[in-house]
Amino acid sequence: MPIHRRSLLAGLLLAGIRPERVLARAAVEAGSILGASGESTAQARGRTRLLAVGDPVYLNDLLATGESARLSAQLGEATRLLLGARTRVRIDKFLIDRGGKLVLERGAILFDRPHDRPSGELGVTTPFGLIAARGTRFFAGPSWGKFGVYVEDGIVDVATRGGTVRLTPGFGTELTGMQVPPARPAAWSRLRIGEAWAAVVGSRHTFGGGDISPSGGGDMPSPGGAGKPSDHTSGGSHPAPK
Repeated sequence: MPIHRRSLLAGLLLAGIRPERVLARAAVEAGSILGASGESTAQARGRTRLLAVGDPVYLNDLLATGESARLSAQLGEATRLLLGARTRVRIDKFLIDRGGKLVLERGAILFDRPHDRPSGELGVTTPFGLIAARGTRFFAGPSWGKFGVYVEDGIVDVATRGGTVRLTPGFGTELTGMQVPPARPAAWSRLRIGEAWAAVVGSRHTFGGGDISPSGGGDMPSPGGAGKPSDHTSGGSHPAPK
């Protein structure tokens, strides 16, 4: 560490000011935490901080949730990003309410943006493929033994080196690797949608402020609930998790 930097930090400590707060303020703020259940952290510039409701999040933060934890962040004025348990996602770039770039390293996310706001394309890089969303609400994460992407509202392109598919509301796809084409878009069953939402926001669909139930969520089966036989085949032939 350069001498002038060490002197600055020493001066801050003598003045009773925590250096990490000053360093955080120098970063570009992307939003704040709306809801937190369990232990979640933000990692940036070699530092890790615990997250609580009201805490700011910054560009280049790596948000990480613990076992059974949930996290909800507001990005910009109205966009919400929700993380399920054991999820790691980096805010790589974010233009306030108009687009951005996220890197999903593992786990499940739900992206939620009002459809009546101007919006640019959001890019999400995952280990299985790339997501380009002009949509306002979509899920990405583990689903029925595969990595799934489901669109509730808007248009989402999902690409691998093997090909690209376009998703419209009510349809999802599955990914198994960067070299393999995405599965043909298919309508997801209400059971599968309910399980995807519950993985991120819980069975009540209200985590992180405001109702974010999927369409028809009023009679959505609860996670693990029984469904009709057809519920287990719509959107893929994989059995529901036991």
